Order: sequence, then C-alpha cells, then structure tokens
Amino acid sequence: MDSYITTYFNFNKYFSTKNIKINSLIWVYDIRDLSLIPKSPFYSKTSCALELNIHRSTVRAYLDKDKVLFNKWIFSSSSKTSWELSKWSIPKKVWEIITGELLGDGHISYYPLKSRMEFTFSSKALCYINYLKFNALASICTKSNPTPWPNPKISGKEPTQYWFGTKRLIEISQLHDIWYKKVNGKFIKKLPFNIEELLTPIGLAHWIMGDGYFENNTVKICTDKEEVLNLIKILDTKFNIKSGINKRSNPNNSIVWRIRISRLSLEKLKILIIPYMISEMLYKLGIVNK
Repeated sequence: MDSYITTYFNFNKYFSTKNIKINSLIWVYDIRDLSLIPKSPFYSKTSCALELNIHRSTVRAYLDKDKVLFNKWIFSSSSKTSWELSKWSIPKKVWEIITGELLGDGHISYYPLKSRMEFTFSSKALCYINYLKFNALASICTKSNPTPWPNPKISGKEPTQYWFGTKRLIEISQLHDIWYKKVNGKFIKKLPFNIEELLTPIGLAHWIMGDGYFENNTVKICTDKEEVLNLIKILDTKFNIKSGINKRSNPNNSIVWRIRISRLSLEKLKILIIPYMISEMLYKLGIVNK
C-alpha cells in the first residue's frame, strides 16, 4: 500500500478519537522530497500558521490552490499519494543548483503563469553550459543545443557567447516572487529572506563555477555591494568559511564588489565543494588539471 495512503488511515483513526473531522485537516507536504512535514496534518489554519511561522491568511491563500509556498510547501485539505505529489517533483538538487546560479548571473524571465530561467555564458565556458543544460538541469530543460551569439551560420564569425533557457514552469514563476523585487517598474534581483537555508554546498559550488575566479592565491566571487555583507556572514555562520570584501573598478569607472575567500579557509572551501564541481571548472579553485 502507498505510504501516504497508510499514513492517511493512521491519521484518520487518531483524529476520529479526538472528535476532529478529517475534512477539516490541513496536510502540508515538502515538495523537495515529497514528504509530509513534521506535525502535519494540522487541525486548523491557525495551528498550521503558528507551527510554520506564517500568517493564517497565507495558509488560506495556498490551501488547495496548487501553489508552492517558499519554493517548498504545498497545502492540501486531503492526504495526497506520491503519484499525486509527483507533479511538483523537481528534484531537491535542482533547486540547490538554481540557488547557486541565481546568486550569479542566472536570470528569471518572468511570465505570471509560467516563467523560465535563462543563462548566458562566455563561449570559453561551453563545457559548463553543456553540463548545466544536459546534466545538472536536464529535468527542466529541452534537449536542444545552446544558442550561439553571434550565430556563425549567419555572421560567419566564431561565437563569443552561448545562451539557453529552461522550460517554462509555474514553479519558476513562484521562485521569481522570492528572488525579485519591483523598483521603478522594473524587476531587480534580491537575496531571498531565507537565503541561509537555501544555500547549500551544491549551490555554493555552482555559484563559484558560474561567477567565481581564482586570483592572488584565493577565490573571489562576484556579487553586489548591498548583499555582500549578508553573504559573507552566511559563509561564516553556515560553513565556517571566512571571507572579506574586495572593491574593484570597471573600465567604465563603475565600482563593483567581490567576496574574497580568506586563504586560511581555502582548503575548507575545496573540501566542501569539489565533490559538486566538474573537472573543467576546478581552475576556479586554483587547481590545474594535468
């Protein structure tokens, strides 16, 4: 018997003894591993909201609406089988990778119902582009090749960049709400409030593969000044990796900011993320393949 059906009958037996109607319960599932979260089902919207530290109105807005809250929870007034939950089953690892890519140059092209992620890299990183599209993010991408720019068939020139996008998915539209804010009519990327929870060694590896480089015997990561202090704190508190800020001037005299990993933490960083990096990108850790 499906484990979720078994769970349903067990809860049905328990709550019937407490004079609580089953159809008044609220079942909350974590779509990252399709599991019922601890203490679920809840006997009311209020108890659910208190346990998850959200507003009661949020529970009401998401209950039975096929919408995902915080990119991880769905709310249902009935028990669901693993088959029913599978439509939300973008693997947890994919979400971790997406976090790393959005900390770098990854971009969400927004449409209210179904958005997609878009990536543009230098042609020098074609091996990484192919790895992202056909391996790491294969479950949410088509099998078509990345798009070169300029197109050599039209221009007769060698491409300097490659682009690709994911499939258009409602989950990515919901992700957009977490990662972007509207400023003067334009969407601007921001750090999610729960970025410390979202950032994992897999995400950190992809952030560095996509937007890091090796200089002066350590790793530096591109970021924005308004976010750099928060990210430095997270690297320290979550991974015990010490880092600082580098200020840099672009050719157009604009100022950019970099996170500089402390040389004393470099080996710790390597141990943490090398298992999730492809060999062609290890040079960003100062490792030269022979």
